[in-house]
Amino acid sequence: MKRLSLLKSMSLGALLIVLAAGCRQNYVRPYGYYGNYYDIAALQFVNASPDAPGVNLHLNENRVNGLYGYTDNSNYFNAYSGTRAAHIYEGGTKKLSSDIELKKNRYYSLFLAGRFATPELVLLEDSLKKPASGKTHIRFVNMSLGAPSLDLGLANGTTLVAGRTYKQNSGYVAVDGDTKYTFVIRERGATTVKVTLPETTLATGRSYTIWVKGAYADAGLTGVGGEIMRNY
Repeated sequence: MKRLSLLKSMSLGALLIVLAAGCRQNYVRPYGYYGNYYDIAALQFVNASPDAPGVNLHLNENRVNGLYGYTDNSNYFNAYSGTRAAHIYEGGTKKLSSDIELKKNRYYSLFLAGRFATPELVLLEDSLKKPASGKTHIRFVNMSLGAPSLDLGLANGTTLVAGRTYKQNSGYVAVDGDTKYTFVIRERGATTVKVTLPETTLATGRSYTIWVKGAYADAGLTGVGGEIMRNY
């Protein structure tokens, strides 16, 4: 399961919380959730900058544990709600600072996007609403620098999400769980496949983000591709 940690104003602390079904019947909530005592949100970090080295994330003066290379993502961690100063560090050098707004009881993904020479942070709100019985949820995020409007589909020609431009995301779409899928990415309305992701099985009752990575005009390791990230 995903695990969450509480960012405290005085120290990061060592408390870890396991995601489980909580007080709202149709939503996944952290076991031992501190919403009655603290104004907190849940956040995960994704390094989507194609030429970035390993980076660290700080919220205000608190360092989030982990060194995140390209395509790496953190687990969810708890952070106080309100306006937070997010800082990206390369070693001991601050590379980027940006304020983000977090609302109590909300879940977010924070993407480091763009070339590392001119990076930016993109904050997306997640949904941990439980899928219906036998289903799983997916959403589509276009984080490919320079990409046109893109569709997410299946190798059989089905389109699941149509027309997402750079830094745009879809809502969550319900698909059958415990089923093998070969996802493909195409330019909007096209039949030619730009990216084919490896066949994967999506577990029932889970939530996933399928995101487009890389620079659209690049070749090789920084070129366009796709990733599947489990939200819970």
